[in-house]
Amino acid sequence: MNLVYTKSHHRLGVTLNYLSLTLLVALTYYMEAFGWNAIASGCIALAALVLVITLIQFHIRTGLWRLVHTGHENLNEKQTPMIYRSLHRSYGLFAIISLVVLLWKSVFPGPNPNLIVVFAALLYLAHTLPSAVIGWNEKDTLAMAGVE
Repeated sequence: MNLVYTKSHHRLGVTLNYLSLTLLVALTYYMEAFGWNAIASGCIALAALVLVITLIQFHIRTGLWRLVHTGHENLNEKQTPMIYRSLHRSYGLFAIISLVVLLWKSVFPGPNPNLIVVFAALLYLAHTLPSAVIGWNEKDTLAMAGVE
């Protein structure tokens, strides 16, 4: 059974995905700075669960993850310019987000928690932003991904 993803449905899913990623990073910073507690640990687990569910639902099940990770020789004439546009927009956005993170860290050094969480979040962004851009901008994400 294929699910139909409308533009607003996909936008909501992508928004939830990136909000949960942001919450996961922020709570990890908070807990490393001020100590671990049960409530924050539960919130981290919930944010991680929402992140995984929305990743599967809005990036993988739609076929957009596979589409943006497909070599250009396997794309048709309609998909190639769409992928190019999504990569162009998403990596421009990624560069801005990366610079903001670096600037934030330099202006507000605060406690020095483990930066692996930030690097993992940036790596996640680099791999999901192209599919998020397609899902955000294209009308029928399943048709664009070639999933019938």
